[in-house]
Amino acid sequence: MATETAELDSGRLTRAQLSVAVATLIAMTNVQVTEGAQRVHLDPYCSLVPRLVGIADTNALLSSVENDCRKGFRSRLRRMTAFGTAVLYAPDHVYGEMYRRLPKVAKSSPVPLAVLRAHFEQYYLPILRFVTVAEADVSDDQVLAITDLDDLPTGRLAKLIGPCVVFSDDKHLRKPGFAPQDWRVVAGLAADLAEGVSKQNVAGALAVSPGWALTALVRFVGRRFGVSPGLLGGLVAVGATLLLTDSQRRTRLGRSFEQYGIPVLEAVFTAIEEARLQEEASIVALQEVLLAAPSEPSVKQQVAIVLARQTEPLLASEVQALIRDYFPAATVPTVAEVRAVLRGHPEFVQYRQYRWQFGRCAVPSSAAS
Repeated sequence: MATETAELDSGRLTRAQLSVAVATLIAMTNVQVTEGAQRVHLDPYCSLVPRLVGIADTNALLSSVENDCRKGFRSRLRRMTAFGTAVLYAPDHVYGEMYRRLPKVAKSSPVPLAVLRAHFEQYYLPILRFVTVAEADVSDDQVLAITDLDDLPTGRLAKLIGPCVVFSDDKHLRKPGFAPQDWRVVAGLAADLAEGVSKQNVAGALAVSPGWALTALVRFVGRRFGVSPGLLGGLVAVGATLLLTDSQRRTRLGRSFEQYGIPVLEAVFTAIEEARLQEEASIVALQEVLLAAPSEPSVKQQVAIVLARQTEPLLASEVQALIRDYFPAATVPTVAEVRAVLRGHPEFVQYRQYRWQFGRCAVPSSAAS
């Protein structure tokens, strides 16, 4: 009893006097850390960005562009690429087909052709990478089951960079199992995945924003008045120490935090948890329709799988290092073999000297001018 009285007089709370809210916050934090470590991965070759590789067919793109313009919202294909959650590829022929088929779409749509074309160029070209797919490169039974020759590049591309999802309404891609039965439903799952990831990012930023704000303020004041940020940070620390040496001030500060700070943090952690569950539910559903990775990938497939999931061009040595991380040691090619694949196949584009990327970004067609 005497000990408790002494601790209360000094402004400190004993363990027994911790509020239920504080205990709840601690428990929620522990759950976040534990479950975060056990997070389900959709693609074993992806890191944080991207988390999903997709292939967009012409019909899915046309439908998305028209719906965007007519209804005034972002399509599932666009939403899934938010925050880099998904990366979308398309065979080269899709680029030409879009410009050839947009006039036909405009004839049955209330949206003028010029608006459709401008929308495609402004919002879809930036999120697509177009790939020149080599002919007769994949002797795969599933590819050979595609009866429409126009769809063969899409099938070959999927086999080259899988695991991936093919977004298409074409029966010639659905029947052999490349595209899901309803690409819109699957695209919605991918959009939910991106939304779950973005919500976690926002909520996480809110949780640490007070510290960021204080740091930014110290840096701004330092630049404004020519004072060292280190000196200002020290003054802030001294001020906080002097403030907290008074037991009554500590008690008032603790009560204020419990009254206002704890509910805010609880709301933030609840939002993070709900977003995490949304992400994991999307992953579980997407795993059912994900086109499987090759069981025994060739060197070209290894290079393509790795490079298709990168946000920046890589050196041949960097590609080889990633292959070493993801594939059995006995199958890892040498840097010279990786370089030969990069130079010898049209799917790989030399972005600048010695650096390579998978596919290429496209600019608006001259026909649009």
